[in-house]
Amino acid sequence: MKITRRQFILSAGIIAAAAALGYYYFERQSTGGQKTLRVYNYSTYIDPDLIKEFETKYNVKVIYDEYESAEEAYAKLQYGGGGYDVVVLTDQFLSQAVKKNLIRPLDKSKIPNLANIDPLFLNNKFDPGLNYGIPYAWGTTGIGFNGKFVNAGEIEGYEQLFDTQGFLQRHKGKVSMLEEFLEVVNAAKLYLNIPLDDWSDDAVNRIIDLLRKQKDYLAGYYGASIYIPQLAKGDLHAAQAWSGDVMQAQSEEKAVGYTLPKEGAFIWIDFMTIPTGAREVDLAHEWINFILERESAVKNVSYTYYPSPIKKSLLEGLVPDEILSNPAVYPPKDAKLLFTNPVDENILAIVERISTSVKRV
Repeated sequence: MKITRRQFILSAGIIAAAAALGYYYFERQSTGGQKTLRVYNYSTYIDPDLIKEFETKYNVKVIYDEYESAEEAYAKLQYGGGGYDVVVLTDQFLSQAVKKNLIRPLDKSKIPNLANIDPLFLNNKFDPGLNYGIPYAWGTTGIGFNGKFVNAGEIEGYEQLFDTQGFLQRHKGKVSMLEEFLEVVNAAKLYLNIPLDDWSDDAVNRIIDLLRKQKDYLAGYYGASIYIPQLAKGDLHAAQAWSGDVMQAQSEEKAVGYTLPKEGAFIWIDFMTIPTGAREVDLAHEWINFILERESAVKNVSYTYYPSPIKKSLLEGLVPDEILSNPAVYPPKDAKLLFTNPVDENILAIVERISTSVKRV
């Protein structure tokens, strides 16, 4: 399912220096005169057939690389975009990327399929009006579990994932948290009843203390490419996870389930952006428009189990009903859903400090 990441031949120092000078280096590949589009996205997050269809339709070569956490994508943008023409960036980093001129304004005249997007996404607080980012997919952050090892009703939310005397003791070494550490910090805040906008020293110290106690019971901090198969195989009994990933694991093992935490489940949006240093800007717009086509959305939702930003009515009758009606894909109306806030450099530095303090113990 997963495409191996392309390895860069330039050192980070050379790339950083090039970015500082305004130059961008690209890996040279023989494409027989074809244009090459470079896309950077989360792992296991696209129907591979869509890549082939785009290549055929536009007679181009697509180099499609994958990452596990938003921090990786944002780091690439900070180093001049890493040579990519399209970077999928999570909502919390989008406004910061705009402020730092890491991504370019979009030419909406080249994205006619914007007409397909659900109005819900047009005035989001991360990029109101969709001037710099176009939603790729959205979903919730919750808890995946394997029912062969976790009893029905045993896990209701983050209370269990931080319970070192009960749940974690019974499933020691079989529980994981997300590699994207901002998600881990936000889960800790929900559990500790700390406001999401509280980054005081007291709040940070309480979070660090909680996560240090939890760490000894964890299998690790994992991205989708690890926790999806391990949930399905039972190597993991429970995992903080993104909704569509759990559905992918469920397609391999019916015992896998998904819990929207009683403390609250975060809704997130991932956006397609074009780095300031992108080389194939017109082709990048074509890619974004292609992803928003009805047929592309049907295939992507059916394959990834992540909701498309296009109107749900356009998918009905084409996407299996067991997907459209599954609460792990489209949350029920009575679910306690929370929206995250944009982050700035100060918050990112605090999250990194928390991560370092926890992982080095």
